[in-house]
Amino acid sequence: MTPVYRAALGSEFDRLHPNLQWRYGIDSTAGVAQMMTGLIESIYITAALPPPMVWYYGKRNAMPSKTSRMLPFKAGNYCYRDELGRECLAVLRTFDYSTGERHLNSVIVDGVDGFVDYFGDGPELLYPIEPSVTKDGSLLLESGPVRWLRGPKFAMRGPFVAQMKYLEGWDEEHQRFRCDATVRNPVIGEVLHYRGWFTAVDKPITMADIPDEAWPYKLIDRES
Repeated sequence: MTPVYRAALGSEFDRLHPNLQWRYGIDSTAGVAQMMTGLIESIYITAALPPPMVWYYGKRNAMPSKTSRMLPFKAGNYCYRDELGRECLAVLRTFDYSTGERHLNSVIVDGVDGFVDYFGDGPELLYPIEPSVTKDGSLLLESGPVRWLRGPKFAMRGPFVAQMKYLEGWDEEHQRFRCDATVRNPVIGEVLHYRGWFTAVDKPITMADIPDEAWPYKLIDRES
């Protein structure tokens, strides 16, 4: 199988920094997962979001749910093919708050209708993603308007729109990866962000070793 990022980027994948090519070069046949550990230097949730909304999506592991700084961080990348035959990359993130662990889970799919990222255990949110490679070989992901997967099929528009931007690159000086994720709204401005650094290693696994959380509760075939 072709790794999801190589399928989405095509020949542009070869412009990624070699360490990012290694990071995103695994697929469901590789027999490995990738384990990350590091530090989230800043994580922020705007006070403009209604607390019930933050609680709801935080409880369903679809968004960070608490502002903080200097949080220990770990994550796992797991590849598999879903029941629709789509190559998937599940990313299970854990933020180690002083009050306990919080999670942010997503599944990236290079589907028939495009490159999409499903967030939350439901899943709850769908971001259509446009991936690209920057001049320095970093990976840039920019989303269209978020789609809500509960209720009627629609994308938020105008003052309610939310769009994500994610940048990941290699820090040559410190020999580690850096990540910077932001969701913005035209009225509120920055809705949330998390940014920090991490290191990564491959870990041999079998299908039986993939955590249950890597599969959403419900198979969603919607890609737009």
